[in-house]
Amino acid sequence: MNHRLICRVIGIILSMEGLCMLAPALVSALYREHQMTMAFCFSAGICVVLGLPLFRVKTAEHDKLQARDGLLAVSFSWIVMSVFGAFPYWMSGCFASPVDALFESCSGFTTTGATLLAALETLPKGLLFWRSLTQWIGGMGVLVLTLALLPKMGTGSIYLLRAESPGPIKTKLVPKIGQSAKILYSIYLLLTAAEILCLRIAGMPWYDSIVHAMSTVATGGFSSRTASLGAYESLAVNVIVVVFMLLSSLNFAMLYFVLVKHTMRLRDNREIQIYFAILAGAVALITADLMLHSNLGGLESLGHAVFQTVSVSSTTAFVTADFGQWPAFSQMLLLVLMAIGGCAASTAGGIKVQRVALLFRIMYRQVYGLVHPRVVRTICVDGRRVEEPVLANVSLYFFAYIMIIIVMAAAASLDGHTLGTSLSAAIACVSNTGTGIELAGPTSTFNVFSAPTKLLLCVGMIAGRLEIVPVLLMFFPSVWARG
Repeated sequence: MNHRLICRVIGIILSMEGLCMLAPALVSALYREHQMTMAFCFSAGICVVLGLPLFRVKTAEHDKLQARDGLLAVSFSWIVMSVFGAFPYWMSGCFASPVDALFESCSGFTTTGATLLAALETLPKGLLFWRSLTQWIGGMGVLVLTLALLPKMGTGSIYLLRAESPGPIKTKLVPKIGQSAKILYSIYLLLTAAEILCLRIAGMPWYDSIVHAMSTVATGGFSSRTASLGAYESLAVNVIVVVFMLLSSLNFAMLYFVLVKHTMRLRDNREIQIYFAILAGAVALITADLMLHSNLGGLESLGHAVFQTVSVSSTTAFVTADFGQWPAFSQMLLLVLMAIGGCAASTAGGIKVQRVALLFRIMYRQVYGLVHPRVVRTICVDGRRVEEPVLANVSLYFFAYIMIIIVMAAAASLDGHTLGTSLSAAIACVSNTGTGIELAGPTSTFNVFSAPTKLLLCVGMIAGRLEIVPVLLMFFPSVWARG
C-alpha cells in the first residue's frame, strides 16, 4: 500500500471539504444564524489545517497509484469526509450524540437520505443547506470532482475514478481521465441548474429550489420540509422532480453520447430499455393495487404510483404520500425497486439494472449449459462481449450485497424491531435509498435504532455507495502491506 499517495488524496479531500463548508457558512450568515456560521467556519478551518499538510506530503517520482491503492484511498476518503462533515451537525446542538451527527453526515455524503431529524422547518437554514450540499457532493463523487479540478494527480488516477463510479462495467468517456471527470460534472451541473430554474418557475422559493435540486440530481432525498415534497401540494413541482429524478437515474455516459455527441439514442441502450420496462410494470401494478385495496381513485392512484415508483427506483425517496400505509403488495414492489436501484454510471444507488440483467443472463447460461454442455455461450452488452472477470465480480457483488443486508437486518432486530422495520432499514441503507417501511418508513426517523446499530448502518451506507468491494478490501490484512 502506498501510504504517501493515499495521505495526499485524503489531504485533497479534506481541503476541498473545508472549502465546501464556506457555502453553508454564507447561507447561515445571510439568515443571521450566528452559531451555525461559527460552527461552519470552525469546521472548515479544521479541515483545511489538517488537509493541507497531508496534501503536501512528499512522494517519490516513481510513486503511482495501484488498483488496491485507489480502492483504499476512496474508502478512507469517504470515511474521513463523513467524520469531519459531522462536525457542523454536532456543533449545531441539534443532535443528541456524536454518533447521531455521524449518521446524518454519512447519510448525506452517501446520498442515502436516512435522517434522525424531525420538524425540519424549525432547524437552521444553513444546516439544512449543508445536508443537501453533502448529498450533491457525494452524488457524483468528490473524487470525480477532484480529478476534474486536479487532473494531474499522477499515473493511476483511473483507479480513483473506477472505484467511485457505480456500475459493473467501467469506461472512460474520452482518453484523458481529467476530461472525462469534467464532462461528468458538466452534465451534473447542467441538470442541477436546470432543475433550480424549473422549480423556481413552478413557484418554489429560491432557497427551497436550490436545496431540492441538489438532493434530486444527487438522488439523495433530503428536503427542507418535514412532509418532503408533499408539503408543497403542487402538481408542477412533482412533475419537475419526477423528470429530474428519472434523468439522474440514467447512465450519465449515455446522456453524454445522446445529448452532446449525438451518436446514440436512449432507446438503443439495453439497460435503459430494461429500466423503463421495470418502471412501467411497477407503475401499472401499484396503480391497480391502490385502486383495488385503497380509497384512492384512478388518477390519484396513478399519480402516486408514478411519483413513488420513480422516486424509490432512483433511490431518491422523496415522498408525496405515506406509502407505509399502502397495501402490502405495493410496499413489497417498492422494496424490490429499492434493491434494484437505477442504471449504472448514474447517481442512483442499489444493485443497478445492468447487474440485475447480467445476473439473469448468468443464471440462464448456467442452466442452458446443463442442457447443452458442449455449447459455449458468451454474454454481450450492447454488442460488446462482457469479460468473465466482470461477470465474476457481478456475482461477488450480489452475494456480498445480500450478506451485508442479512447481517445489518439481524443487528437491527436486536433492538427489538419487527422483520419489516429491520429488513427495510438494511435495504434502505445499503441501497442508499434512505426510507423503508414500518418504523423505518417515510413518516419516521432512524432514531428508533440504538447507537451501535446506527454505526453499523453507517458502514452499510458507505459500503453501498462505494459498491462494497472497496470497503471489504479494508478487512484483508495483506492489503495493508507496503508495496
